[in-house]
Amino acid sequence: MMTSSTLPPSLLLGLTEATAPLQWRLRWNWDWPLWATAFISVFAIFWVMVFYFREVSTAGKGVRSGLGLLRLTTIGLTLLMLAQPTLEWFRLGRPRLVLLVDRSASMGTMDHYPGATTEDSSDISRIVAWQQMLTAGEQALIERWQTDYQLEVVAFDERFERLVDSETSLAEQLRELTIVGETTTGGTRLGDAIDYALRELPGKPPVAIVVLTDGISTRGQTLQQAAERARRLRVPLYTVAIGSDLRRPDIAVENLLVEEIVFPGDRLQVEATVRAVGYEGKTVDVVLRDADARDLAKTTIKLPPDETPQTVRLAIRPDVPGQLSLELAIEPQDEEANTINNVARQVIEVRDEKIRVLFVQSQPSYEYRALKSLLERDPAVTLHVVLQEADADYSTVDDTALRAFPVGEQELFAYDVLILGDVDPSLLPRSVWPLVERFVTVHGGGMVGIAGPRFMPLAFQGIRSMEILLPIRLESLNPLRSQLSDSENFVVSPTTLGWQTPSLQLGETRDESQHIWQTLPPVSWMLRLDDIKPGTQVLAELPGQKNRQGQRLPVILRNYVGAGEVLFHATDETWRWRWRTDDRYFARYWGQVVRRLGRGRLAAGRQGVQLTTDRSLYKPDESIQLQARFRNPSQAPADDDEVVVQLRRSFGPPRQVTLQRRLGRRGMFVATLENLAPGKYETLLIRPNLSGSSEVARFEVRQPPRELAQVVVNRLELAEAAKISGGKSYTFADTSQLIKELPQPQQQTLAELPPRPLWNSHAIMALFVITLTCEWLLRRRYGML
Repeated sequence: MMTSSTLPPSLLLGLTEATAPLQWRLRWNWDWPLWATAFISVFAIFWVMVFYFREVSTAGKGVRSGLGLLRLTTIGLTLLMLAQPTLEWFRLGRPRLVLLVDRSASMGTMDHYPGATTEDSSDISRIVAWQQMLTAGEQALIERWQTDYQLEVVAFDERFERLVDSETSLAEQLRELTIVGETTTGGTRLGDAIDYALRELPGKPPVAIVVLTDGISTRGQTLQQAAERARRLRVPLYTVAIGSDLRRPDIAVENLLVEEIVFPGDRLQVEATVRAVGYEGKTVDVVLRDADARDLAKTTIKLPPDETPQTVRLAIRPDVPGQLSLELAIEPQDEEANTINNVARQVIEVRDEKIRVLFVQSQPSYEYRALKSLLERDPAVTLHVVLQEADADYSTVDDTALRAFPVGEQELFAYDVLILGDVDPSLLPRSVWPLVERFVTVHGGGMVGIAGPRFMPLAFQGIRSMEILLPIRLESLNPLRSQLSDSENFVVSPTTLGWQTPSLQLGETRDESQHIWQTLPPVSWMLRLDDIKPGTQVLAELPGQKNRQGQRLPVILRNYVGAGEVLFHATDETWRWRWRTDDRYFARYWGQVVRRLGRGRLAAGRQGVQLTTDRSLYKPDESIQLQARFRNPSQAPADDDEVVVQLRRSFGPPRQVTLQRRLGRRGMFVATLENLAPGKYETLLIRPNLSGSSEVARFEVRQPPRELAQVVVNRLELAEAAKISGGKSYTFADTSQLIKELPQPQQQTLAELPPRPLWNSHAIMALFVITLTCEWLLRRRYGML
């Protein structure tokens, strides 16, 4: 129970006018309810009056009334002492409000604020954001809080600095605050800053603590620990998340893949990976340029969700021999944080050399005639043919014809590509096939096998060299069911891998190529392949036909054998693709196949492996893309996992990393390295063991300053801390709500004087003794004892 009032300062001893206003309150230690107290009081009065007026005595009514009054006074003094009244003095003032402002290194991060008041840009640093929030306008927020509250301002990073309103106003001091860089001993002590406001600042606990920060704390107690202490002291936290909880917008062009050696007029496919943050769904142009900034090709893409890789492919046909510098670029976008990674570059070599092709066939089929006619007209090809069942003087009337298959090593190895049609092996010496095997596996020559209804590949069962080279298991072929019915038509369709293979790209774009393949004339004869070798790549298939394993029947297959590449066609009716297209797609397909196979021999003089990473500097939580590119693709191992590098650290034991072949790339192997400890690294090829020199890839994993290791606003933890303490959390855009929801600036007790107990004072005790004595004397005088 308490009674309060305001007294003039002049009545309070030891207090000056500077401490006014003062209040007093009378505090009672009486826990009984009011009705019980009233009942006891009435009963005491009634009992005393009845007792005295019924007592036998010579005393008159006046004496009896006086004795009753003395008895009631004694009872009242007893109740008063039991209630223990205490007089308390206290001083009132404006409520205390603590403002914590973050000035750590992460507050220098630039974020986008659509409503910012900077003149040049709405991209401002976080410290400038809260400076504008507090000090902008005619009636700045900081000045309003100074008027309504007893305001305490603390700037913090790893240290705490109290700002005092002096000759320089608080608003001016806040405007002049700058970022404090990290020292070697710390970063941001956000939890400790809250604890400092609760423990160290003088005076009673504040009505609230307002925290302007990005929520990044690098040392000291956690936000949750500080919030728990604030809850126990009943001090709510009002947190304002300054900055963006999203990564800065960025577009990166990475992992540029392109053939390093091409022929004039070749279709050169350029492939790269695009990653974007903050631009999902935005349409951008991807442009391929040369060293003179001339646009060579362009495509438009829709950017994927954040951090989702998207493959981009462009195609050109370089026609000028020599080196060609290529640049694949996306124009910088609005608000993009880093524009340097919008470009990827590569230098290729355009060689004006003839591809030497040897085409062998038993008899002049439609496929043979169409392909021979095409290659004869190709200016990049020097063609020789061997027609086994031709007349003896055939070679005298056809400049491309040879009298016999070249059985000497020097003669055969002079070619770049060997095309074996429906060849009768019985008409060739058995010593030829080991030479063919060496041509592919040792010298990196390209070979094409074209299935035929008579010999290829059934007649090659038992020939060891051909069993090694061809991508099918010859022993699994059944002559009785090896061919599909020639009364049906079969539409050939590329596989997923086929769509990524440049030689199967018949159009300038992926969509155009798909349309062309869908409209190509079907084939009516095909070899049924039920069993292919492990590691064989299926580039095209028949969608409506299944083999014994339940898989679609393969039509075009590829495998790597030693240093060379072997392509196998399960049909000899690609000549049908000439119908109504003026040879266009038939010529494009075979021209690209021959050029791809021919490049293997042209690169034979190139040695070694180029080891690269996508960057040279990484953070510990970032993935590292390691890439091994064989300068001579024919030196790449046949197995997909036979490339091993040693990863060496500046200190610590080395470790081995196995790279996997990139889909559709003979000489390209990749691996992703995760969770590497900080340090300097280098990679060294240890398998395969090549005689040529291999470059060493060097990179560094560096722990950024702890304060800058993560600059994304920690909004969730700020909201959780506010909830624990009984406060609220806001974003920079919600500061108007903060102003409305702060505790109202009502006066509160700032200091209390020592309380003065009244119930045990000398006056009360003396009055108690006097009433008892007077009553006893009067009762004795009138004979009432």
